[in-house]
Amino acid sequence: EDYGLSLASQAMPGLVIAVLLLLSMILVAGFYLLSSVCKCCGMCQCCFRPTPYTRKQMHMAKGIQFAFVLMAAAGCLMIYIRSPDLTDGILDIADGLVNSTTTLVGDVEDISDAIAGLTTDDSSVDSGIMDLSSAADTVKTQIVKTKDLLEKYVDQIQLGADIMAGVILGVAFITMALSILNFWRLLTLFAVITSLILILSWIVVGVLAAVGVFLADFCYTGDQYLINPKLVDISKDIPCPDARDVVEFGNEFRQMIVNIVTDVNDAVAGYNAGSGSPKKDYICLPYQMQNIEDLCGSTPATTAGSFLTPYWSDDYSNYVCEAFANGELSGITNVYPPWDTLNCAGGSSGSGYSNFTWSSAPSSKYYTGVKHNYLISEDLSTAYSAVSATGFDDNLSDLAALNAVIPKFEGILKCQFIADMFASMSSGCHGTAEAIADMWKGFVVISVAYLCLWIAMLVTLGRMSNADLMIDGGRFNAKKAGLL
Repeated sequence: EDYGLSLASQAMPGLVIAVLLLLSMILVAGFYLLSSVCKCCGMCQCCFRPTPYTRKQMHMAKGIQFAFVLMAAAGCLMIYIRSPDLTDGILDIADGLVNSTTTLVGDVEDISDAIAGLTTDDSSVDSGIMDLSSAADTVKTQIVKTKDLLEKYVDQIQLGADIMAGVILGVAFITMALSILNFWRLLTLFAVITSLILILSWIVVGVLAAVGVFLADFCYTGDQYLINPKLVDISKDIPCPDARDVVEFGNEFRQMIVNIVTDVNDAVAGYNAGSGSPKKDYICLPYQMQNIEDLCGSTPATTAGSFLTPYWSDDYSNYVCEAFANGELSGITNVYPPWDTLNCAGGSSGSGYSNFTWSSAPSSKYYTGVKHNYLISEDLSTAYSAVSATGFDDNLSDLAALNAVIPKFEGILKCQFIADMFASMSSGCHGTAEAIADMWKGFVVISVAYLCLWIAMLVTLGRMSNADLMIDGGRFNAKKAGLL
């Protein structure tokens, strides 16, 4: 509500000027009509009658009028130049929305395909993905419809701006031509048209001011959201899952991967215990269940700022610990940060860091004193081509599928697609805002020029309709001028 009032205040100057001009024109028309009635009745003789003037003064008035016509032409030229940029910017915004939404739908489809192809059943995750896929399809459909609607009308917007500028420019030059040709009766009609254009131009100035400020604020908000979503108020209105839901879904996904890795290492252990040769290295466990206070520090230590998670470079762990410090993860005691991959792959015990203990230590037969050279991102099918066990190949396939989509899944849960949307719209948003700002400047130039043109034209019109008051015009009427 407050922001709406702020935008209205931006439009107010132009609208107030338009209202004042309308009232002044009504007064001028009323006095002109009254004076005409008085003259017809013989009650007055000098209402709206110019003082005696010279030919030079007449030419100077027309020259001033021509100067303001050129000024209006400059404003129209600015509108002609920037109107294509306005439409291009609008289309860029629409394309950015569609592209970011298409990427979102593609990510959801990849996740859905990966979950659907798993041999391990997890109905809770599968149900959540189905809901997410349905929502993403709905959003994409609506945005594509919006883009089609914009494409339908965007050319009309540019055409309307060009026609408006053309009419403004045409009327200005016609009034100038009529002044030069001394067609004062026809010029009276165009004085009315000029008055209407003057009022409308100030209204447009007010509207463009409000729209321009809104777009500039929107672009700035998007830029700040990309830096830190919490810096902008709009993040509170974006319907993203809360931190608790993100961590719960993340735990389920990571637990699935941990279970599959454990099954694969069980099969490798069986192969190594048998006659298989050469012996195979194990897969390094990608995640490990960890007590959240051990990971993030107890609440007092966190509040005092004396604890720093050893996973400071891991986005997921940082997200978890920030939410934990803010009290958003009540009821969640365990999470799945990355396992100590370097130690694990290097063949050490993988016992983690010295400043906390694992809440669920891995089995010693896999993770103590044996090498774990393989990561889940590697080509495990080739590495374990000699290993044969029930469901082994399915587990490797599931592992590869889940590992490929978990960053996408967690990104969606954390509303990364909103940041992607702002990033894709940034160029078009700034381009549109700049085009509107320049068009606003063009209409300000036109409005000021038309205001001055209107005043100069009334002076010229009064003198042309009273040619017998031109001192050096050959038909000077001294009695009419009040000299006799």
